[in-house]
Amino acid sequence: MRSMSKRSRPITVKKATIAILFFAANLLASCSKPTVDENRATPTPAATESTSATTTPVEEIISKYESTDTSNDSTTKLKATVESLNEGKPRTIQLTLHRKKEPDGTQRYLVDFTAPPEERDRDALIEVSPAGQIVVTRYTQSTGGFLTARSATDEESLFGLTLQELVGGQPEKYDYKLIGEEQYAGKPVYRLEGTLKPGAESRFPRTVMLISKDNYTAPVIEAYDSQGQLARRLVADKVEQVNGNWVRWHWTIDNQEQHKKIDFQVVDAKVNQNLPESMFTRENLKKSASQ
Repeated sequence: MRSMSKRSRPITVKKATIAILFFAANLLASCSKPTVDENRATPTPAATESTSATTTPVEEIISKYESTDTSNDSTTKLKATVESLNEGKPRTIQLTLHRKKEPDGTQRYLVDFTAPPEERDRDALIEVSPAGQIVVTRYTQSTGGFLTARSATDEESLFGLTLQELVGGQPEKYDYKLIGEEQYAGKPVYRLEGTLKPGAESRFPRTVMLISKDNYTAPVIEAYDSQGQLARRLVADKVEQVNGNWVRWHWTIDNQEQHKKIDFQVVDAKVNQNLPESMFTRENLKKSASQ
């Protein structure tokens, strides 16, 4: 067990101005038309979103995108390498992400940092309500108490990502339109643009996604700040199926606001294991963070 005098890290680093975040994976109002890939083919205009016989309606595309993973629970072991222009040597972190979906739609996560040992006090419980409200809880050994954050725009300090990004970007917060069809990495994709719904909380008023026409996963997601500047760019170059569910296996996030680049590599992934409710409790979080 680690010493109780160990200095704990804050849940958030800052609540910066209308900025950015990404894995944001899906969110984001800009004056110029963004380019996802400078070498890609010119997009084919989408004739109409709802009446064209040759264009898949945007609602159907989003529905299929959200259905690429229908598992009730999952356990994913990850290795993450964080490079920062403000720091020297890249940092490599190992973590395990446990997720469970309740019958009412509530999503629960346990984020367990496994290596190096000094990172374990970053362990956290995350709960996402059916309405999209996020609550993150951490245990601090120095005080023997729990700290809670509730804003989707709060950033954690290691990756510099918002809570919204850490739970998959919350695409349900956006209204999407189909911009066109094009080629990316030699394969056909849809190009969608999302605008934040009135009243929804996010650092990204606008998002751009490329969605594969083959499997409806998203190889590229871009998030833009309120000034129309690119804040995050996620590129997934490998996906795998695990028991019929598509899992992002290798991806990078370019965090332009904090000048960080994070490389994520899945080591192992399992789904539908019937994870116990006791895994997602404060008692278990305290035990995990104190190892």
